[in-house]
Amino acid sequence: MDEKEELHLTSQELQVLSELDSRQFGFLKLRGNEHGRTRALVLKAVKYLEGMLVQVKEEERACSPGARRDICIDPKTYCKLGHFHLLLEDYAKAMSAYQKFFALEQDNWKDPLFLYGLGLCYYHYNAFDWLVMHELYS
Repeated sequence: MDEKEELHLTSQELQVLSELDSRQFGFLKLRGNEHGRTRALVLKAVKYLEGMLVQVKEEERACSPGARRDICIDPKTYCKLGHFHLLLEDYAKAMSAYQKFFALEQDNWKDPLFLYGLGLCYYHYNAFDWLVMHELYS
């Protein structure tokens, strides 16, 4: 696919993606060949979401200081991106996306799928003290 070509997700792809979250971690093995189509779809979604976030950042930089910005990214976008990276076993990117959601979403503690995904990342890094530090400073 050409880099300049726009990336589109069909309604069927969006439906499949809407059902994926941190609960599938460990059950949905995206590294093997068994779920190759799902892996390709998740990679496509990651590329789409990351492209959208980059585009918004570029548009914000292009605006003059003090100008009204009409584009607002829903914090749940970062949570979903975290879930996708977690399922792809890219823990660093999952952690980054979850931490962005944590910073933007005031009621993050009410989202059990976020907490589970973040906990899995902490577990992967054997970084339980990070979790305690998060709780102390939030």
